[in-house]
Amino acid sequence: MDNIVTLEKWLTRFLEWILVAIFFVFFVLIIVLVVLRYVFNTTIIGANEGLVIAFVFTTAIGGAVAISRREHIAITYFIDKLPKRLNKGVSLLGLALVALINAVIAWQSIYWIERTGGFMMPAMQLPQIVAQISVPIGCGLAIVYCLINFILLASGREPRDAIQTSERFTEGPRET
Repeated sequence: MDNIVTLEKWLTRFLEWILVAIFFVFFVLIIVLVVLRYVFNTTIIGANEGLVIAFVFTTAIGGAVAISRREHIAITYFIDKLPKRLNKGVSLLGLALVALINAVIAWQSIYWIERTGGFMMPAMQLPQIVAQISVPIGCGLAIVYCLINFILLASGREPRDAIQTSERFTEGPRET
């Protein structure tokens, strides 16, 4: 079980560093583009497309990291009111459904990529698969995190950073 926790922590840390690097590139590139546009009346060809591609990847990876922290969108008011055992069952079912939805999206995106991934982007002249591959990558990472959280929760260990919404606002930070 400790191997799973170690894997989850390492993967999350790795993905968070990727996100930090991409956001740093966003920051620098946007400043450069604004200066070039308004001071020198020019631009970097393809930079806007590059920003869009990077944004798509941050969304896909960020969604998976949110699942790892159990910070994905959820309305837990009624689930929090359930007895602990039933709460656990509903949480397991929720993780299974999130994994299933991501599996369906990943599967369907493969057909979409096969049909349209070869078309070239206008400015960068890269195939669209460069951006489209973010969908199965993000969904695959989300499935991995759902499975990790499912295993931890089913074995009686609380997944990392799992703080119920009501606890977050009423009890303050947890001690670790």
